[in-house]
Amino acid sequence: MELKSITQLLSGYDNALFASFIVSILIIISGRVHLRYSSRGEGHFEVQKSHEDPTPRIGGLAILAGCAYGWYEMENFSAKYLGYILISGIPVLILGLLDDLYFHVRPLYRLLGASISSICAILLLDTWLTKVDVLFFDQLFFLSPFAILFTIFATTGVAHSFNLIDGLNGLSLGISLSTSFFLTVIAWIAADALVVLLCLIFFLSSLGLFLLNFPWGKIFLGDGGAYFQGHCLSWIAILLLARNSDITAWAMLLIFFWPVVETLFSIYRRLYKNKSALTADREHFHQLVFDKIRRLRVFQNSSNFANSFSTLLILPLFLVPNLVALIFYNNIENAAITFFILLCLYLLAYHRIKSSF
Repeated sequence: MELKSITQLLSGYDNALFASFIVSILIIISGRVHLRYSSRGEGHFEVQKSHEDPTPRIGGLAILAGCAYGWYEMENFSAKYLGYILISGIPVLILGLLDDLYFHVRPLYRLLGASISSICAILLLDTWLTKVDVLFFDQLFFLSPFAILFTIFATTGVAHSFNLIDGLNGLSLGISLSTSFFLTVIAWIAADALVVLLCLIFFLSSLGLFLLNFPWGKIFLGDGGAYFQGHCLSWIAILLLARNSDITAWAMLLIFFWPVVETLFSIYRRLYKNKSALTADREHFHQLVFDKIRRLRVFQNSSNFANSFSTLLILPLFLVPNLVALIFYNNIENAAITFFILLCLYLLAYHRIKSSF
């Protein structure tokens, strides 16, 4: 579809950015009412904590508001699909928000919520993964039960991974913006107008929150928002794969490289130490970077500045895989080789920074 044809369908899309930004502001200025429930201040200890002041953790509501208002105002063929994705994401969003509001929802239950959301998406969209571009393994995807179970496993993992990387101002949201942007570009190249329109809604809804999250950290994404955006973006990627056979699954893996690799390595690291895979620790890549930056004299009096500066340092590390995905979106071999090269570089960088402490 040509540029002019797509732009004619964008009426009302600015409402997604507007609604997300306004709801974010309302959450911030109404802090006196809800901060006792929606923040974790100095009196609450978290091993992964990287901020000091009490801050609302219910930014997921702003993303939902942006998507919902954009859906209400849009007048094109993508409205049905957007509605299905939003509805399917409600279970994991609710469980994440409950944890954000101090109900202490165990990680296992949040994973269960993500699985329920994935099952809802499969039922509503009637779509699932049909290939992963791995020789012989792809033959198993001819068995629908296997393909559906693998899809639930993969999308649940991606939803969890966006929560796992949410620890610095703008990091998870920045990766979400980058993911939705590069999915948009690949969908544009593939002339898939549906996915282009879906990506733009999530990009604008995340941007509205991002403007108040980075660099000042006035509001946080929270578990609900992190799980919700991971769920929605993973299903947009699956739609893109299902509708365009020339796009390789390895390119999608490169698009989600940082959250997926960080999650898989975290699981390996914890199991290697005979700990539960769901046990929180302070050894994620972004936390090591933050702890290193915070030790510098120039940042010792400003934890928030060190927090945001750490995100800027990590920025190239998740943009490079996205750029490579754009180059090799239809080349299985090159995309796969690049993935493993970047994986080795990630492991090397992690151990270098870990050994520097």
